[in-house]
Amino acid sequence: MSQEISKELIRQIEIISMVLEKRNFYSEDELSDIFGESLPSIRRDFAKIRGMGIPIHSSRRCLDIDQQKFDVKTLNKLINTYLALNDTEPIKNLKEISNVFGDRTLSTFVKIVKSINSKMIIRFEYEQDAHGQPIRRVVTPFGFFKTNRSFILAGCENDDLGRIRYYLIEKIRNIDFLNRKSSLKDIPSMHDFLTSTWGIYPHGKLEKVELQFDKSCEFLKSRIFINNQEFEDTDNGILFRAEVKISNEFISWILGWGKLVRVIKPQSLKTEVINRAKEIIEANK
Repeated sequence: MSQEISKELIRQIEIISMVLEKRNFYSEDELSDIFGESLPSIRRDFAKIRGMGIPIHSSRRCLDIDQQKFDVKTLNKLINTYLALNDTEPIKNLKEISNVFGDRTLSTFVKIVKSINSKMIIRFEYEQDAHGQPIRRVVTPFGFFKTNRSFILAGCENDDLGRIRYYLIEKIRNIDFLNRKSSLKDIPSMHDFLTSTWGIYPHGKLEKVELQFDKSCEFLKSRIFINNQEFEDTDNGILFRAEVKISNEFISWILGWGKLVRVIKPQSLKTEVINRAKEIIEANK
């Protein structure tokens, strides 16, 4: 699956997603009409799909895939390839996600990507209200990204750029793909959205930060935490500079280093770290 993303490969993954979602439903002729390709081209797609190790076959002129020979590892590769991600980094909780969506797992990712590309609005249930009833969310999706533990959808609730939210894929239920285009003209890309963001949380005031790490933290210089970071060796240790949105996640990261780090600036960040540390000490007396 290391081949370059192409129009043909995208079509082949979409065919797989359709057949998995509706087994023994589509014929070769129907797929030819849906994709606007000749029958020989569609049949070549089938051969390429089998070459991926996916047992697609025709039964009574309708297509099916042997589920027993279609494993989570293959599903991981297909989703990552379709999303143009590095397929050497699997989605760690894909089993849990596929337990939610079942045979629609791949087609759900495909349809969300299509909604992102065409700026179409989706609707789904996510979390519960005070009465235990599922909350229906109407969302303009604009990107996916992975964390160490899960896969997350970023979107604007109610087509409002002021209400950007993150949704864990495994918590989404009863998703509907609406025939309704977003009214937003300047939907951010994931790159623009996460610029100067520490981790995945986009909130916080943008500040120029300097942290002084102990000399024993030399290994930090080989790591990338944020795109605009700089490291400098000084007599007192390793100086870290970056322009960062000050979030709870960033403050927690600093606290995790304990005595190995000292906040140089801004003063507001230093004060917040000191106050959090005092709260921790007080709570553990």
